[in-house]
Amino acid sequence: MSDHSTCDCSRRSFLRGTGLTLAGFGLSSLFPGAWIRHALAAGPFSNKRLIFIFLRGGNDGINTVIPDGDPQYSTVNRPTLYIPPASSIDLLNGFARLHPAMADVMDVFNAGNLAIVHRVGFPNNSRSHFDDQRVWENGDPTEPKMFEGWLYRYVVENAVAQGVQLPALSVQGTPPVILRGNEKFVNVANPDSFDYLPAAPKRTKLANAWLNRYTNLTGLEPFRAALTDTGIKLVDTLDEYRSWDQRNWNPKDPNTGFYLFPVSDATNPPGPTGPRFGTNSYSFFKSLKICALSLLESDATSPNGTRLAGTELSSFDTHNGQGQVTGNQATLLSWLAYGLRSLRIVLSGAATYDPGQERVYPPLWQDTVVVTLSEFGRTSKENGSFGSDHAAASCLFAAGGAVHGGVYNCDAATWPAGVIFGDGGRYLLMRTDYRAIFWEILRDHMGADPAKVDTIFPGYSTLGLQEVGLVG
Repeated sequence: MSDHSTCDCSRRSFLRGTGLTLAGFGLSSLFPGAWIRHALAAGPFSNKRLIFIFLRGGNDGINTVIPDGDPQYSTVNRPTLYIPPASSIDLLNGFARLHPAMADVMDVFNAGNLAIVHRVGFPNNSRSHFDDQRVWENGDPTEPKMFEGWLYRYVVENAVAQGVQLPALSVQGTPPVILRGNEKFVNVANPDSFDYLPAAPKRTKLANAWLNRYTNLTGLEPFRAALTDTGIKLVDTLDEYRSWDQRNWNPKDPNTGFYLFPVSDATNPPGPTGPRFGTNSYSFFKSLKICALSLLESDATSPNGTRLAGTELSSFDTHNGQGQVTGNQATLLSWLAYGLRSLRIVLSGAATYDPGQERVYPPLWQDTVVVTLSEFGRTSKENGSFGSDHAAASCLFAAGGAVHGGVYNCDAATWPAGVIFGDGGRYLLMRTDYRAIFWEILRDHMGADPAKVDTIFPGYSTLGLQEVGLVG
């Protein structure tokens, strides 16, 4: 990790916090249990990284990655949602086009670092937000009520946390199911208040008090190690986060000079008629900034920090007034595109900084995959409220230096006639199971043990799922 003169803080073991009331914690994080310490006692070290972004609400994949070669994508079926070829972005395969609000991501695509995968889902989805989000996060369509994540199981089964200070970090209102399990990882609910509630000097007194709280136990000797570990980990977690000084870390695009993470009016890039992004975008960009910073602050030469980070982007439930070139969906997609482009720049080591704020981090883009999730797509036919309803398959994006870029499942060979209404006469027909995408990323990028596949994704080895060759 880099050392910043702006904060004199310890960096002993940024691992997991405990059940103190802390502003910024989504839920109380717990100290490591004995069983998981044993499970994480051995395993290979990998410097590969993964960032996930959950597009909550069910993103309309048909208007995100437009099947322009399908005659059923038309004003007949989508009278106000239809985006004509002249207004969209040609993906150069003679069939697919991209929503114009995602223009920023084309730098990543043209560099061969972006895979656009259409028709992704799972069989017989319920079209319930809650159940289908859980299925995407728990990795088992037969257990929609299970609150244990497939990414959590990957951490456990592959000893990712062996000797690691903070193997996983999420930045959103509550800890996501994808990282939930018996062992709790840190979730930063509010990046600006992830700290003790009292201000200085009470904050310092509270932190120091925890360091010696368990030194004079009577009758609780068997629990001394666990309790001491709890307090120390809490203090060190906050010390470490404070040392990042995220408020003063504002990388810039070296080509435009604009800030990569618009988290305030001062860092908001200019648009044609004023600030480019609305103030309601700041929380998403701030969360994405923390995800990037957590990876950059991790030691690149030893198993010493964050390997998995994630956040969410909500409000894709566009039943009403979805919009076409502009509108609700377009706004969200513009944030996503700018964020993906920003991650590539900053993780590649190409960002610039304001004078006096420079930081030097090793490039991580070649070792990182950034991937999106969304619980389902939207109906192929527009509804009566100028929007679209819950459906089945949608699209996802995977970006990174080792990603095999291009368009998958949206060309003349993989999009046969009738597929746009191929599921129940209303929905886009799924072609690729989401588990095949994520298992390939875990195995071929993150180095997951192939023997553990059925523990991470129950029953995977018997499903015969077709993978698409995204990474490697």
